[in-house]
Amino acid sequence: MSTRTAAAALLALVLTAAALAPRSTTQAQGVMPALASANAAALDHAEDAQDARDPLAEDMRDGRWTRGFMRHRIVHFTFDDGPRPSTTRRLLEQLDAYDIKATFFVVGRNLEGSRHAEQRALLREMAARGHTIGSHTYDHARLTSLTEEQVEQEIDRSEQLIEAVFGRRPWLFRPPYGAHDRQIDELLAERGYTEMLWNISSMDTVTRDPDAMMDSFRAQLDRQDRHPRGPGGIILVHDTHEHSVDAFPRMVEELRSRNCEILDAGSDEELWDIANDPRIFYSARGEGRNRMAQSVELDDETLATRQAAARAQAEVYCANR
Repeated sequence: MSTRTAAAALLALVLTAAALAPRSTTQAQGVMPALASANAAALDHAEDAQDARDPLAEDMRDGRWTRGFMRHRIVHFTFDDGPRPSTTRRLLEQLDAYDIKATFFVVGRNLEGSRHAEQRALLREMAARGHTIGSHTYDHARLTSLTEEQVEQEIDRSEQLIEAVFGRRPWLFRPPYGAHDRQIDELLAERGYTEMLWNISSMDTVTRDPDAMMDSFRAQLDRQDRHPRGPGGIILVHDTHEHSVDAFPRMVEELRSRNCEILDAGSDEELWDIANDPRIFYSARGEGRNRMAQSVELDDETLATRQAAARAQAEVYCANR
């Protein structure tokens, strides 16, 4: 059996095991392994499980707000401000090529009226492809500068427009600019929303240069590796910019290259793992004063299963660079 065939066979085995792996007793954790291989047949079982998932994430309602701190090298891609057909559609093709599922925080005004029929169809397509949909307000207003009534309107109008597309409301929410306070948190909590922020940025609103974006991305990954709350997190990108879509594959390749460096060194340290499901960062609100989710730490069995999948996928990728 060739090295490539053996790696593909191992990949199929660990992907099946990952789909059946237990969840942590303290966190709702995704079990979908992340760094995709070129062997699409090996992903059939995982894709079947993905098809059954709720794209509006009702099982993530009533959660603590999170920036995605993670004790492990696990990251999740999120995209804001769309959908925009010219850029979002190209991004969806890239995500499919890498077999990565993301979370999209959409702006309600992009779905309103007859002139946005294409955007509504695109939103349904995003969900059908296995991505998660959240609200990003109606018109991208900075909520902390608004009155309580205006904040409520931003939340409600976006919710109603997304519900008009899917027949159900979303449960994830990202405040524009990451601007929120206790009053906003309480308003969102009353409506059952879970706020998802980020701790790794593409910096695509600061620069249009993909090279500069990548320099910043590498520096942030290095910083996260030394962070006291852990190396993983939630990555912020905007699917409304051409330069962001240009940079996205390079971000994925950077994570893959880091894994190749680990394998080449013969190290058993954790590999970088792109989570397809935002549920891995979820923490139920529950009782107590702590409104922010703590750093996620996976149980040993779930982590071992995910790492076995990531290692098998990395071996296939690195052998064929």
